[in-house]
Amino acid sequence: MVKALNTLPSLSHLDESYAMKKERFFNITNDNDRDLVVNLSGNTYRIYFVIFRKENDDKKIPEKIYLGECQKACAAEYGPSLKCLIQHKTENKAIIDNFMSCSEIDLDEDFEQGSYVTIETSLSLIKQMDLIVNPPYAISQNVLRSFGPLYEEEELHVLAQRNEYCIREYGIAAPQTNRGEFQRDYERITHSKAFRRMVDKAQIFSADKGDHYRTRMTHTLAVCQIARGLSKELNLNSFLTEAIALGHDLGHTPFGHQGERTLNSILKGEKPIIKQNIEGNADINYGGFKHNYHSLRVASHLEEEYIEFNGLDLSYQTLDGMWKHTKTKVNEYSLEAFIFSSELRKYLLRNNEIPLSLEGQVVRIADEIAQRSHDLEDAFSAKRLSISQLYDYLSLRKMSNLKSQIENIETSLKNLEDRHRIFVDKDELMQSRISAQIIQYFILDVVKQSNINIDRYLTDGGEAEFRKSGYIIDKSLIDFSSSGKKLCNYLERIITKKVINSSEVSLFDSNGESIIESLFHSYYNNPRLLHKGTLRRIMRDFRSISSNVIDFEDADPEVIKKEWEKIIKAKPGSDKDIAENEYLEKNKILVRNIVDFIAGMTDSYAICEYNKIARS
Repeated sequence: MVKALNTLPSLSHLDESYAMKKERFFNITNDNDRDLVVNLSGNTYRIYFVIFRKENDDKKIPEKIYLGECQKACAAEYGPSLKCLIQHKTENKAIIDNFMSCSEIDLDEDFEQGSYVTIETSLSLIKQMDLIVNPPYAISQNVLRSFGPLYEEEELHVLAQRNEYCIREYGIAAPQTNRGEFQRDYERITHSKAFRRMVDKAQIFSADKGDHYRTRMTHTLAVCQIARGLSKELNLNSFLTEAIALGHDLGHTPFGHQGERTLNSILKGEKPIIKQNIEGNADINYGGFKHNYHSLRVASHLEEEYIEFNGLDLSYQTLDGMWKHTKTKVNEYSLEAFIFSSELRKYLLRNNEIPLSLEGQVVRIADEIAQRSHDLEDAFSAKRLSISQLYDYLSLRKMSNLKSQIENIETSLKNLEDRHRIFVDKDELMQSRISAQIIQYFILDVVKQSNINIDRYLTDGGEAEFRKSGYIIDKSLIDFSSSGKKLCNYLERIITKKVINSSEVSLFDSNGESIIESLFHSYYNNPRLLHKGTLRRIMRDFRSISSNVIDFEDADPEVIKKEWEKIIKAKPGSDKDIAENEYLEKNKILVRNIVDFIAGMTDSYAICEYNKIARS
């Protein structure tokens, strides 16, 4: 470490080295310092130049640090010197304060009289300074692979996705002859942490929740089963269909859709937590929150399963289907806030409403079918809807077909009762058979209508257009019939009336909203409460925009506190000692990572965190 007064002429050599990325010599004039340099080995050392100014009381105030590498050089003409390559310089106060604190260096007491060089060993300090000097990791290059055809896909429909159509961001893993790329997607999703967490995330939730209420996991598995059936009937790619189905809700929050609505309200400034940041600042946009957008972020950035890259590196086809399984509303949410790849965004936006594969369209409609069936089961289970009430709702003439099918189930059940068949719970069995019949009704309706749509599309030259466009579909071909769509919408309105508007669900929504709002408020005002993994991710994201980063685990606690305060209070143009809006960008990163952390929680974990913080 070298200390130097800010008026020293030779500082220009350091600036030259940094600007030109070339080695420069720093001469050593003090006898004690010369002895230190002469006794150095020929190794390369980390070197830090602390540039200070003198106050009126002769106190030395550090104001700049140069960081780099050096070797000793003993020129006969000038004597011992240091051959330096300056890699970074900083005037950021937080970085300088943290350096001085962690190095425990006193610019007066730790240098001998008249000396300007000292040798110190601190692995923690070196680690923290390396965050500044070394550029953040970036994958060296995208491996643009071409994937070969699979024998088992030869008989698929002409509009089905095939292995050779697969597109990936990285494609590092080598292709396998007995394992297709969409099968790889399916397996990556099933082994992800986000997938496992769905087992404790509510679908539609009551404050009086019992063991048989729907979770995101049970819903997802049912969507997968329905989508698989549709895919088989239409002769599409089942592995891609199931991969999309398993991944479509990876981005869902705890506490059902209320969690989603609460996070979105916070980011839109409808809650007071960050409202003051947004008011009067049209340029500040936190991007909003919607679970299908967040599914993209989970799969492409947050999951950490591979050494070389962030995310799961799912195929573009799978990601497209995950995003478009529900309405995208591109005018309300910022896709850039959720995914970083410009190529992926370009692919997704080729049509921002319709899944670009038939497999994606299958999952979208399978989700609708499963939703109607599951919500009906939950309505029965919660005693919010009876079978007789359902009959009344289906008394309309346009609902007569489904009503007659359900009546046939009841007739069959009664016939078996007459033959002395004993049922453990007759009502529950009847409810289960009604749910299954509704699924079957819609599957048959969708298969019939979709085949009509596909045949019409092919007659109009659709196959040639499909190949010319890069194997994408830009029309909605997988759909209900007009009568099927009316029935689906009608059942949805019934559930809204009988379940979602119930006092139990309203109470749960209110509790969930309070918990999420409280967690966000606590984390935002004191980011040190965040999990250490989240703090590391924030630090990693900070490094992607700036070299002015401190280690939130090992840095000086007071420096960390001041840095968080500066980030939380950031306004456009408020920071002058570094790039104009850097702290505002750091604020956005902090906010998005808090959202990531909360959205990834299970219901139980969120409640536990809420109680833990409330007790502290």
